[in-house]
Amino acid sequence: MEKTRENRKIAIKISHLTKKFGSLAAVVDVNLEIKSGEIFSLIGPNGAGKTTLMKCLVGLLSPDGGMCNILGVDVYRDSLEAKKLFAYVPDDPVAYGYLSGMEFLALSGNLRGISPPSKLKKRIDELIKYFPLEDIILRPMSSYSRGNRQKLAFLSAILSSPPVLFIDEPIAGLDPESILTFGRVLKNYSSAGNTVFFISHSLSFAKDFADKVSLMKEGGIVKTSFMKDVRSLEDFSGIR
Repeated sequence: MEKTRENRKIAIKISHLTKKFGSLAAVVDVNLEIKSGEIFSLIGPNGAGKTTLMKCLVGLLSPDGGMCNILGVDVYRDSLEAKKLFAYVPDDPVAYGYLSGMEFLALSGNLRGISPPSKLKKRIDELIKYFPLEDIILRPMSSYSRGNRQKLAFLSAILSSPPVLFIDEPIAGLDPESILTFGRVLKNYSSAGNTVFFISHSLSFAKDFADKVSLMKEGGIVKTSFMKDVRSLEDFSGIR
């Protein structure tokens, strides 16, 4: 039986997180709890601190104060163990231009310890069916558009089915059909008990696929709500 939202364990716990660049406070005393199986969207205007916050959560930036736990593991005190629990897709994924898409996925699977090779091949074959990649999957990634790099980075991230997934601008460069596919895959991924935390400038994508949303402005979380309780995301965010 599926656990109720109240009984699910906390997947991401952020307490009093702060990050400064000189005199600029980019992230200010952020507190959030996101439960297992939730799709969480962080929205807000440019310069609000969204990407800085995510980089702190995945260990790419060190905060000046506060903490973040992933499924109870401290991201800063036990970073190696924490990084086994999540995958991260940046807003403009860097491609290994000399590798084909297939080679990139195989490399990612090997680094994540997916074995034997037959298991990895089966998993890759399953994932590449999500998007129409058959014409490019064997080509060098240097020839890929941003949208296709985004798709490969996403598939690489979910290859080992990590329990927590961080994505910065998941639909940048994607066509409408791929956006819909992306959202459906996220829904299926969370229904298996996994947690998704994504940043988006697309209010419609957040409205359609997130369970919970927070608005960030000037480095702080202004408000948080379950999406089912938000009548208009435009009114909620003040973004038109």
